[in-house]
Amino acid sequence: MIDRRNDIPDGEFGGDDDSGPPIALILAGVVAILCLIFVIQNGEKVTAQFLWVDQEIRLWVAIVISIVLGILLDRLFSIWWRRTRRDDD
Repeated sequence: MIDRRNDIPDGEFGGDDDSGPPIALILAGVVAILCLIFVIQNGEKVTAQFLWVDQEIRLWVAIVISIVLGILLDRLFSIWWRRTRRDDD
């Protein structure tokens, strides 16, 4: 049977019984914890270069900036993709 709310077959991504958190939420939590561990373990100083600016920063700062930029790019692409698909309909 197909769940008409989002076209996901029953039993996938958390199931029908709503007895626990969805699998996507659990995976997001695991990825967030792995990112946090990665950031904490990388505290040495590095030289970051952007355009004409050279700055010595902690490696974890560069990692966090990269993660935030990646999230922003994903959101912008998702918005663009949804608008493109909506305009095609």
